[in-house]
Amino acid sequence: MAAMERIENTQRYISGDDLERPRSTERRSFLGYAIALISTSIASVLGITIGRYTIGPAFSSSGTSEWTNAGLLEEIPEDKPTKRSLVISQDAGWGRMNTQKLIWIIRKGNDLTVFSAVCPHLGCTINEAADGFICPCHGSAWNAKGEKVGGPAPRNLDVLEYRRNGDILEVRYRSFKQGVASQEVVS
Repeated sequence: MAAMERIENTQRYISGDDLERPRSTERRSFLGYAIALISTSIASVLGITIGRYTIGPAFSSSGTSEWTNAGLLEEIPEDKPTKRSLVISQDAGWGRMNTQKLIWIIRKGNDLTVFSAVCPHLGCTINEAADGFICPCHGSAWNAKGEKVGGPAPRNLDVLEYRRNGDILEVRYRSFKQGVASQEVVS
């Protein structure tokens, strides 16, 4: 008889009749939910961080619109083209790069004209000539006002924005599309 009772109890346990659920199942469910919540939180934080690092720079604006110090105004001679070197800082996705760009400055009294030293034809560096500027690569020439007087260059010299900050000259350097008649800003 005792054996029969044992068999019936075993059958009831297997079928779940008249038995309460063991407490360990409830704890396991809670721990499973807690682990899933923690794992989801960690994955979300990592996903956002990695996403901002890899995709974010593609949507950020470049830092090329900054004003760059071109030196003291008193150091620019009157009526003589002066070549200056600017260090331009640019955000390039994941890092900041510094590049050196050349400009020409002409001063007439309080008036200044700032030209890019990049030839609008193919991007060679423009040099000073006796009556203005010349491109040593293909022979394009400009007068002292930056107006084209000869050669294959499609337009006048590219004029850059400047401002006076006390006794310091600041220039907003821009790169322009080469080989086209109109002045189109690239960066």
